Amino acid sequence: MAETTTFNDLLESGNLSEDVKISIQEAWESRLAEAKDQLTAELREEFSQRFEHDKQQVVEAMDKFITESLTDELAELAEDKKATVAERVNYKKAVSEHANVLNKFITETLASEVTELKADRTAQSENFAKLENFVLEAVADEIKEFHADKRELAEKKVQLVREGRTQLADAKKEFIRRAADKVEATISSALKNEVSQFKEDITKARENEFGRRIFEAMASEYGTSYLNENTEVRKLKAELTSLKGEISNAKVSAEKIAEDKKLVESKLRISEDRATRTKVMTDLLAPLSKDKKELMTELLETVKTEKLEESFNKYLPSVINEEVSVRTKKAVINESVTSEHTGNRSLDGQTGSTNEEIVDSSVVEIDELRKLAGLK
Repeated sequence: MAETTTFNDLLESGNLSEDVKISIQEAWESRLAEAKDQLTAELREEFSQRFEHDKQQVVEAMDKFITESLTDELAELAEDKKATVAERVNYKKAVSEHANVLNKFITETLASEVTELKADRTAQSENFAKLENFVLEAVADEIKEFHADKRELAEKKVQLVREGRTQLADAKKEFIRRAADKVEATISSALKNEVSQFKEDITKARENEFGRRIFEAMASEYGTSYLNENTEVRKLKAELTSLKGEISNAKVSAEKIAEDKKLVESKLRISEDRATRTKVMTDLLAPLSKDKKELMTELLETVKTEKLEESFNKYLPSVINEEVSVRTKKAVINESVTSEHTGNRSLDGQTGSTNEEIVDSSVVEIDELRKLAGLK
């Protein structure tokens, strides 16, 4: 920069023309550029040589350092490898010794456990066998007791039915005797009152009949003479009344037909069931004697038709045995006796027929008295 300034000062101080100044200036600048280029090239060459030298020194130093380090590391690695091999050999020896001890311990422990397991299984099998024998014996005893209780229950029921028949027959006889006495007394007193009442009714009826005839004669005469204009009205009223009566009769007939149909269907079902029951009962009771038939009939009276054969087989041994066995066991069975509700059904056919004959005879006598009195 100083040289440029000096060179410019020299140009300015000299008496040179402008063209010369420009030429000198251009030559100076070109020379200066060449000098700069040459200097730059020299510097580059110098720095390149220095870089190559430094690079070679660095590479040699790094190579030396790496070689020494690798040598040390390889030597240490070889020593570590030898130590590892030695330790591995020692470990294998120790492990083999410990493995032998462990195998021996496991074998002894497993043998003892297997022995205990076999002993436990043997004891368990014996216990199961004992338990099975105990359960079988207990179940067999319970089944025997159950069958004995069942047989005794059937025998007890047969005995109760027999005793009930006897008591029922005695009660029937006593009831028939007392009822006959009371009915006879009641009918006698009622007939006396009715006969006296009928006499008074006959007298009143004759008087009423005489007055009625007189009234009807006067009414017919009066209607014929004075009420001819109302004849058509009466006819219409009579026809209307007749139609109403026919309609009501038709309704009543329809209702009666429906009721009769239901009643017939019900009776048909009852008849079919009764016929089936009668056939089954006849087949079952055919081999039995008369008294046993009656006893079995009473036992099977409340049983359904489809269960007749099962109940017959249940009661048959007890009915055949005349003597009822007495049970001498610990358990006592308390059985409630089921009473049969017969409703208004007659307990004895002779009693019902006797009472009906008495009532029918009294009704016949009353009807005869009414006919004699002239009453409808």
